[in-house]
Amino acid sequence: MSNRLVLLGDSILKGVMFNAERNRYTMYDDTAFIEKASGRGMEVVKHCRMGATVDYGIDALGMIREGDTVMIELGGNDSNYDWQKVAADPDAEHLPNTEPGKFRRMYVRMIDSIRSIGAEPVVVNLTPIDSESFFNWISVRADGASVLKWLGDKNMLYRWHEYYNGMVEDAARVCGARLIDLRDELLKTRTFHTLLSEDGLHPNERGHNLIRNVLLSATCSD
Repeated sequence: MSNRLVLLGDSILKGVMFNAERNRYTMYDDTAFIEKASGRGMEVVKHCRMGATVDYGIDALGMIREGDTVMIELGGNDSNYDWQKVAADPDAEHLPNTEPGKFRRMYVRMIDSIRSIGAEPVVVNLTPIDSESFFNWISVRADGASVLKWLGDKNMLYRWHEYYNGMVEDAARVCGARLIDLRDELLKTRTFHTLLSEDGLHPNERGHNLIRNVLLSATCSD
């Protein structure tokens, strides 16, 4: 039987963060997390990709083994839009990377498929975003006024992301899969904004430290 902890996710689980001083994305050093997991008998295997959607999760199922514990963290990129297209025509109807109905169906399929392999699916909900910072980030690459016209208000960014998080949690509930609630752990921090990178999406080093501690405690407890 496998003793692998498989991380199946996007840039959040991968450990991506934005370094403002270097003006580029960098990687969080999770050596301590891997060492602690190893000390508790778990081999950590990463199948994470920046920009990954639920389609990637389905495609990655061939890398899952019987006995694995598979931590699924997907949905943020599914909920996102091509903001340049939105800005170019703010009066048009625009679809997210993965429309809601398809997202929920595929998420449930992913959980069921992991179980059929003989592995244990563990669902991780979406880490929250900061609407103001994310909007400013979008506006660097697309006309902010046009994007705002389409959104209606900046907080729609948070609400839409929350909608996808609700589908993630509902899929876990319907399938009877274990849910690790990262979202509440970050939201209950009074200085939540200090846990995020400048883009309003990716956790910074402090945020990733909190995330790794929660995941380690939830999956590799003594």
